[in-house]
Amino acid sequence: MNKRLWLVVFSLLLVTSSARAQLDRVFGSIFDRVLGQDLQLIGEHGTHFREAAAQANRVLTPGLNALIASNVSSFPLTSTIAGATYDLSSGRPVKITESLGPIFAETASTLGKSKINVGFEYTHLSLEKFRGLRTQDLRFTFTHLDLKKDGKPLGDDIVELDVMDVNLDLDANANIFAFFATFGVTNNLDVGVAIPVITTSLSGEATATLRGPFAGVLHTFRGGTTNSPNLVDRIPYDESASGIGDIAVRVKYNFVRGAGMNLAALVDVRLPTGDEADFLGTGETSTRLSLIATQKIAQFTPHLNIGYDLRPAALDSDELEFALGFDQKMAEGVTFAVDFLGEVDINSDEAITFFPQETVTIVDKTNAPVVTQRTERLTNILTRDNDNIFNASFGLRVAASEKLLLLGNVVVSLNDGGLRSNVVPTFGATVSF
Repeated sequence: MNKRLWLVVFSLLLVTSSARAQLDRVFGSIFDRVLGQDLQLIGEHGTHFREAAAQANRVLTPGLNALIASNVSSFPLTSTIAGATYDLSSGRPVKITESLGPIFAETASTLGKSKINVGFEYTHLSLEKFRGLRTQDLRFTFTHLDLKKDGKPLGDDIVELDVMDVNLDLDANANIFAFFATFGVTNNLDVGVAIPVITTSLSGEATATLRGPFAGVLHTFRGGTTNSPNLVDRIPYDESASGIGDIAVRVKYNFVRGAGMNLAALVDVRLPTGDEADFLGTGETSTRLSLIATQKIAQFTPHLNIGYDLRPAALDSDELEFALGFDQKMAEGVTFAVDFLGEVDINSDEAITFFPQETVTIVDKTNAPVVTQRTERLTNILTRDNDNIFNASFGLRVAASEKLLLLGNVVVSLNDGGLRSNVVPTFGATVSF
């Protein structure tokens, strides 16, 4: 069975290694088209939205790319459990009636010297909301070039009254197959590696709409005429990529072991093996150091994990992470696990900000001497200095045999911070030797 498992892993790596799509170009391509290529402008007006396109590629595109890449690369790994254990002191195997351990929290226990744990897990991410707003509803508004560049509000030249709204209609998904192995070096020290095979997809139909008194006169999209202007441009997109993500190397040391409280330290290093251009990784090595505390109370095991995640990639804040919960034996070979999970951003300067200012004021003098002004919000995304994430995790571990453990888990969002899924399902299996 072990040989078959690794044959499947090797085959998947070969299949996915060549499936490249350069997903980091999707958003830039959309902005370039609607703000430049697809605009049909008259005379000198032909370059008046080009500055907006340049700003989008300097700020918006990197921000959107970083959001997706950081979510996919920080895929969660389930805890390493030795499997069902047996007491042989009576001369015949008697299954120990303990809980089988947590799922997305770590236990302080280690496998034991020379023991091996191998397996896989599958997680589906449907990144459907950002700061409480559906990704299908993400909207950006681009203003006309300030022709006089005198620092005054737009509208000194009446052609500056036109603006363009772009709705991304974004559907972002990732399927993550993580294959892992953990080896007990000593009774107190485990070393493991996890290789993720990831498929990431972006799809939708971006819609750009021109608004203003000269929309359809001086500003129109390709295919429009003065008599029949085209004020709406639609760009369907559907791109995906597959490959190896950021490989995780983990080391856990159980430094306090006893009948009461168990304590351990865990180092989780994510190597930059995933292609950053396809959102399979961040392009940087991240390191998480965690302190783990567990205590067995009969068949009930509460646990606490507190860690610091050093994330050096651009627009990806360091995080203080925690998991607080318990695992409880429900029946022979069945454990129920519950956790409250948190990721708290440390660096406010790494928060995603799409525009240096939230609004732009435009002065309308077309009905002079009556002068009016309007305020345009440049995006409907809330501006925040952090994207803290809080989730609840509910799962089951089932011992199919003394060596084989199965698991099923759902993570449910508890707040609206960051780019996230409402529900994240995970399924997996591990075999112990």
